[in-house]
Amino acid sequence: MKKNDRLLIGALLLVCAASAVFFCVRTDSAPRHAVVTQDGQQLYDIPLTGHTGTEDIRISDAHGENIIRIEGETICVIDADCPDLVCVKTGKAEKKGDVIACLPHKLLIEVK
Repeated sequence: MKKNDRLLIGALLLVCAASAVFFCVRTDSAPRHAVVTQDGQQLYDIPLTGHTGTEDIRISDAHGENIIRIEGETICVIDADCPDLVCVKTGKAEKKGDVIACLPHKLLIEVK
């Protein structure tokens, strides 16, 4: 290895470290909220930033039933009567861009 090779490797490592800090450590101070829609219609707009405690919401219609839990600053589907339960297995959503979908019930939860 020559001196220029070492400089190139060092520069690449520095760029990688700076990228990791920018994308992973960066905090977003904008308030987060969860938008719950079913069959294209907005049902709820739930503020997540600063939320404390636990709250359950039951959504029931001709498609079926889902139980949504807001716990702290997270949201998740804890129970559904759909056959595959993908929405329940998705887990908690808390970051902007997280999505929970229940296709049989046409339910969508987006954190914005």
